[in-house]
Order: sequence, then structure tokens, then C-alpha cells
Amino acid sequence: MEEIALGLARGFRDPGSTRFYAWVIWHAFRAHIYGYRPDAMDIVLWAIRRVSEGLATGSVRRPGALLVRLLKEQGLMDLFRQAPSWRVA
Repeated sequence: MEEIALGLARGFRDPGSTRFYAWVIWHAFRAHIYGYRPDAMDIVLWAIRRVSEGLATGSVRRPGALLVRLLKEQGLMDLFRQAPSWRVA
């Protein structure tokens, strides 16, 4: 997860948000494998593509903010915040 989050932070030129990107990926993975939102990974990938396209065209200045907005519109941010905290060993 960390490597993916680091890659997103680099690609989005947003190094201060690495932990946030890891949090999003982890929660999407959990939602997918535990079945409370099986399409969560697909939605996150779709949102990442949208942000990447916006960066490529120069129309996005705040990639993290756009990612949050897109995930909120799809209901994932609330779902992720309400999910119980689990730690893995």
C-alpha cells in the first residue's frame, strides 16, 4: 500500500498527502474484500484516472481535493470514515 501511495503522491506532485492516499487505498481494499462496497477499488481507480487526466491537461491544481470530491460524490468518503478501525498484524 505504501508504495502505491508514494507513487500517487509523486504522480500528483503532492508529497504531503502520502498517508491520505494510503488510507484511501486501504479502505477501498477493505470495502472490496469484506463486501460492504465491492466496487470500491473500481471507483478509486476511476477517480485516480480522472485526476491524472486533469493534471495532464493542466486543468487541476489541487489533485488531492479533486480526488476527495470525486470519492465523496460516489459515497466512498463517508463509507470509509464510518468503517470500523482494524489493524493487521
